[in-house]
Amino acid sequence: MVETPTLKTPRGWTAGPKRLWTDWKQMVSRRTLPGDASAALTVACVALPLNLALAVASGLPPEVGLISGAVAGVVAAMLGGGRLQVTGPEAALVPTVLLISMKHGVAGVIVATLACGALQVVLGLSRAGRLAQFMPSEVTRGFTAGIGLLLLDGQLPRLLGAVTEGTSSARALVLPSTWSTWSVHGASVVVGVLVVACMLLMPKLHRSIPAVLVGLVVATAASSLGVLSEGLARVGALPTGLPMPVMPSFAGLDFQALLPDILALTVLASLGSLLSARALDQLPGLENHRTDGDQELVAQGFANATSAMFGGMPVMGAIVRSSVSVQAGGRTRAASVLHAVMLLGACILAGSLVALIPMAALAAILLVVATRLLDLRGLRALMRQNAGKGAVSVATALLIATVGFLPGLVAGVLLSLAWGFFSRPRAHVRSLLLRPDGRPLFRPLGAEGQDTYARPPVQLLRVRGDLDVRSCANVSAALQAPPWPDFLVLDLSEVKFMDAAGLRTLRELSDALAVRRGRVLVAGARNGVAKMMETDGTWSDTSPHAMMATMEDVLEHIKQESTQQAPAKVTNTSGAPQPT
Repeated sequence: MVETPTLKTPRGWTAGPKRLWTDWKQMVSRRTLPGDASAALTVACVALPLNLALAVASGLPPEVGLISGAVAGVVAAMLGGGRLQVTGPEAALVPTVLLISMKHGVAGVIVATLACGALQVVLGLSRAGRLAQFMPSEVTRGFTAGIGLLLLDGQLPRLLGAVTEGTSSARALVLPSTWSTWSVHGASVVVGVLVVACMLLMPKLHRSIPAVLVGLVVATAASSLGVLSEGLARVGALPTGLPMPVMPSFAGLDFQALLPDILALTVLASLGSLLSARALDQLPGLENHRTDGDQELVAQGFANATSAMFGGMPVMGAIVRSSVSVQAGGRTRAASVLHAVMLLGACILAGSLVALIPMAALAAILLVVATRLLDLRGLRALMRQNAGKGAVSVATALLIATVGFLPGLVAGVLLSLAWGFFSRPRAHVRSLLLRPDGRPLFRPLGAEGQDTYARPPVQLLRVRGDLDVRSCANVSAALQAPPWPDFLVLDLSEVKFMDAAGLRTLRELSDALAVRRGRVLVAGARNGVAKMMETDGTWSDTSPHAMMATMEDVLEHIKQESTQQAPAKVTNTSGAPQPT
């Protein structure tokens, strides 16, 4: 997996233009442009036949898929909430688009695409994109794995050369009734093995080698020699040209009957894009990539509206193509933009060469991507940490692969909520009062003593376990009444997981203490917990609060500040501390 440049993500839609300008400048960097161009060519080769096939499966002319991927891909890449998301026609949209095309024709699909884009822009501007961060992480993992299973199911027969009438999925091939209808095509298997070998072995020689592109070139060249060229399925002839943009016509359409399908399409395309973006953020090696969900919805809306004006079909963010881009070396928006430009250029300038690419080579690329999307190592780690969440991820993946995208996703969310409701809170909070030097602070009640404070210098909250929606109340209860401390120290060294609700609780604690002239110092946050807090910005260098690596660093920081400005000891005549 490639390393991505560090880029701080501004908060909120109002910061979108500044972030876009930073991303656009990075697109023309001589350091990243070669890798982006290589990734774009690889993704274009994968997306081109997929776009054609998805258009046909949706009841539309094949060129509609190509046009949609080209024009909408550029718009979404330039305006999107993340640098590496690739947009285009997607398999999850096919059932809904096919239903619209059967009921309302091609004109109905174009109008539905335009209306879907308008609604997505409204959702983005109303900041509905942030709702994606409340999606349970185990459901997001299941979504990614479910897409991987769908890829395995659809592409394994292509690799074996076993796609015949009525047997286009791996599930169909294992049925005894289909055993007599298919046979393994040796040339397809050899071509696929060449691609897989290049993808797995080339990065071990040198990480900068575009392994996917090399495998594609090697497989295409080998497939034109000798017996490997016999009976090998290829991409084939491509449509050419790009129509002029026009505003879709509403004449003759029953818009009232079309409206429910538009709403379903909007929900499906928006959820799919947001989940794809979040899954992309969680891929290994992309720790610095963070997607602005609100901006992503606005970008997807403009992309769908543009697609409709060119007579195209609905599009959404595609985790498969995005993963291919990352694995092939994509680092900036240029990879997504160039991929869309190459889709159109391939038809106009190099249609005859692209037509020679074996379908088995593309299937092999997607199979490798699918196995990486399954992330079996990460699933095993989740099972060890929390068997319930691991079971939810597995169930979500299987349901998406068998029942469908939207039903499987809804079922996954319900299973996650049920698990959270019936399981006990995972976080345990221990509160301690400390002196500035870290020694315990004992506060006498009504007794005379020289060592009394108007407010505790330090309150330490040690949190153990998962800090999620079930356990937020435990943390909030530790700081609900005076006396308020000068410093609230959150020891998160034993917190392995935190969701959006846990992050919001910590932010609210920090805001509440800041109003009362206190500060929050976070110690020991690691991995995903630290990334979430860094992205949030509440504990940044410019705020009164801060994050530090260890408790020792926190105590040293408090000691230095206490030395510069010692805490006042406010007492009344009886020696008891005055209330604040």
